[in-house]
Amino acid sequence: MDKEKKNDNNDIIQKILDLYKKETSKECYEIILEEEEPDILDDKICGKPYIPIGEEYPKDNKGNNLALLLQVNLKNIDLKNFPKNGILEIFTSPEMISDLKYKVKCYEEGKEYQEDLPEIDKSKYLCKVNNKIRLRKTVDYMSNIDYRYPKTILKILNEMTGSKFKNIEEAEKDLKINIFDFEKKIPKLDISLGGYPDFTQDDPRPLNGREECLFKLDSNARKDIRIGDGGILYSFISKKDLKKGNFNDVYLSWDCL
Repeated sequence: MDKEKKNDNNDIIQKILDLYKKETSKECYEIILEEEEPDILDDKICGKPYIPIGEEYPKDNKGNNLALLLQVNLKNIDLKNFPKNGILEIFTSPEMISDLKYKVKCYEEGKEYQEDLPEIDKSKYLCKVNNKIRLRKTVDYMSNIDYRYPKTILKILNEMTGSKFKNIEEAEKDLKINIFDFEKKIPKLDISLGGYPDFTQDDPRPLNGREECLFKLDSNARKDIRIGDGGILYSFISKKDLKKGNFNDVYLSWDCL
């Protein structure tokens, strides 16, 4: 490919990317890990959870204690459809197994809390370091693994060119581009709340209306986070339940390479 053709190709890819960002942008929070040991009331990844006195420590269906993965005070979150109060907590099995057990809790803030909490063996956990976190409001964009991606990108290509391409391959041939060059440029967040999910394999949705991505954690976040063989953990909730602050029907899973 000569220099002029390469520049034309880059211009087309950039135009597609600009339109794609406009079409799929979604407000969310990027979760940034701090090099600081968290207290019980802090927003955090791992560490000791806030559990009000009188509440049972979260366990799996065999009575084994679960480990805290995420804790976020929702008063710090300003997103459409998100509740405005409560301390959201995600607990998972302390061993990375394919059928990961989990529970999602949302406790009222300001109550007296338990300090004598069970010690959890995290030697086989996905994250062995406790980190205070910082929340940064930003925007996220749909992953090319999202089940809605083919229809979305084809719509953009047709509107951009005034064509009626039947599939992405036809558009690639006509525009003389490789869509992979575009997909490599889609910005991604490693850890997010309320953004888009991402996957190393396939999108498991639809899941009985649980379309909204509550939380995503990618192994790329840092070297001491290990989800299988470089995998991604994701959780889904219905928009209706999210608005109500009902976290009793959250779906959480993970996949890896």
